[in-house]
Amino acid sequence: MSAMSNRVRLYLVSVASLGWAVSFGLLSSLAPLTMQDAGESPSTIGLNTSLYYLGVAAASPVVPLLMRYGRWCVMIGMALDAATTMIFPIVSGAMLWHVVRFVGGVGTALSLIPMETLVNHHAPKSHRASNFGFYAFCVACGLAIGSGLGLPLYPLTATLPYFLAATVTLVATGLAWVAMPANASAPETVSEGHISWWNEGFCFATAWVQGFLEGGTFAFLTLYLLGRGASESFAAILMSGLFVGVIIAQLPLGYVADRIGLKRSVAFCLMALLTGLAMVPFAPLLVLVGILFVLGASCGALYPLGLALLGERVPSSALSRANAYYLMANCVGSLSGPLLIGLAVEKWGLTALFSIGAIAVIVVLGILPTMGGRTSTSAESLRQAA
Repeated sequence: MSAMSNRVRLYLVSVASLGWAVSFGLLSSLAPLTMQDAGESPSTIGLNTSLYYLGVAAASPVVPLLMRYGRWCVMIGMALDAATTMIFPIVSGAMLWHVVRFVGGVGTALSLIPMETLVNHHAPKSHRASNFGFYAFCVACGLAIGSGLGLPLYPLTATLPYFLAATVTLVATGLAWVAMPANASAPETVSEGHISWWNEGFCFATAWVQGFLEGGTFAFLTLYLLGRGASESFAAILMSGLFVGVIIAQLPLGYVADRIGLKRSVAFCLMALLTGLAMVPFAPLLVLVGILFVLGASCGALYPLGLALLGERVPSSALSRANAYYLMANCVGSLSGPLLIGLAVEKWGLTALFSIGAIAVIVVLGILPTMGGRTSTSAESLRQAA
């Protein structure tokens, strides 16, 4: 496969992931509102979100086996995502909503793992982080579009935003059909390579802490800002700084990571997170705009940079399983973060969310010395050797 076709595949897969992210972003923002308007309790709404991540984590180990059927794995996954988005406002009752979100989580695992494996497998060493930076940029844009699409339309029509997002995801499924390998003989569907859990523990811990902070610390951030005296409009501005950082930092950080090294870049993002989390409780509200921008940029970059680092180290024949475990670790973080931070907030107050987040980052940094030398050559190096 030529370098040009690799680039085209990257663009198609990234735009397809943007289409998937539109449904994810819309459900993340509107599903709680739909359930709240139906009279469901906050604990039921929280359980609904947790079941989505449980579906991702439960399906992830099986996806490498299903990838032997080629592009059909992604097609079924994205179809499930679109279908669950479309029917969510139609069904009613907590049990049905829980089933829908769990099935949507399964669809997400079926969609993302093959696409991320494709990006990882065909990424040349000199552009691996940049490739994932572009992929992550598209996902972040899709999340923003989904949230921005749903919230303004929801007061006018409760169902139309869901149908629009589902339609975008279905259209993106066609792009994924073109980009993904058509048969099971593609190298990224092989799942027999060795993964050194000791050497790669730092990569999986990076995925976990990113989900932990995103699902826990940042989920309580609006409540913290309001508790410090910020108005709702100013809190929205502060939160927008966080999300703007997530979006616009992906491409430049990927470019920098290709030049200074992935391991060093991930460590730098963790240190930036630790510094920002320590500064938030003491910084004036106006200063928080810049701090939250840095937190969003560094946390948003952790997932793609950690995944790129994992792809650089494991054998190409183990990429699908490694990516599956990486996504599963991220979802475990998304499940454990709200629970642990919620308990800490109940006991010590809202400032505890930054302490718990900082402790999680310190734990991951402590694992960094266990990362040994590269366990294998990258897929690009294997092709060059062949």
